[in-house]
Amino acid sequence: MSWSAGLQPWLAPYATALVRYFPELRITSAYRSYSDQLQLWNNRARNPYPVAPPGRSMHQYGRAWDMVGPADSLLRAGATWRSWGGTWSARDRIHFEA
Repeated sequence: MSWSAGLQPWLAPYATALVRYFPELRITSAYRSYSDQLQLWNNRARNPYPVAPPGRSMHQYGRAWDMVGPADSLLRAGATWRSWGGTWSARDRIHFEA
């Protein structure tokens, strides 16, 4: 299953557009099941990024994705995503949600 299959149908085109605008970025995670989120939550001490508890992650609802790449590109992509009405924070720079 591709990463876009797990996103809400209305949201996937935006994620795709960001990847096209910033080809140096790569989507690493989109939809997560409850058990996937629980595993991340249980291992959050070893994760450099914030992790929401199961049931509170927008990944579980197909409304978030994570991207990795150069920090300056993530900042520009985040600013672009916010200008389109999405939610992004430099505190969790890999996380994009709607």
